[in-house]
Amino acid sequence: MTGKSNVLDAFSFVMGEKIANLRVQNIQELIHGAHIGKPVSSSASVKIVYVEESGEEKTFERIVRAGCSEFRFGDNPVSRSAYIAELQKIGIIVRAQNCLVFQGTVELISMKNPIERTQFFEEISTSGELKGEYEEKKRNLQKAEEDAKFNFNKKKNLARERKHEQSEKEE
Repeated sequence: MTGKSNVLDAFSFVMGEKIANLRVQNIQELIHGAHIGKPVSSSASVKIVYVEESGEEKTFERIVRAGCSEFRFGDNPVSRSAYIAELQKIGIIVRAQNCLVFQGTVELISMKNPIERTQFFEEISTSGELKGEYEEKKRNLQKAEEDAKFNFNKKKNLARERKHEQSEKEE
């Protein structure tokens, strides 16, 4: 394994990626030396610190210990789902893999049909979450356009009737 690949694996691991998507058979192989049967430790961990524009730091840590994966947000142990939720708050959508581009991903995206590609980009940009709101606003716009057209035609008919009444009075 090259150092570059190890860094990508470590980053993928701390970003909540499932073990099946890493280059190991089981979680224990993430410990240095374990893949050759000589682990140098009984645990391994990766920690990243995300700094908000305000300067607030958010710490994400994932640990391998006794064949299990532990998640920590800040200094607190959390469930995988809580960890993933905190990553989503900073724009990292694990299921969409919008942070890391794995080998072959670009080719797979380019082979999608336009509808699938649109759905993929909506998922990684989280714009799909706004679909309900978009549809509601679209319906409101259509109703407003229909109402405006109705009112315009009503006004036009009233003007025509007035004109017709005016011409009858003159006769």
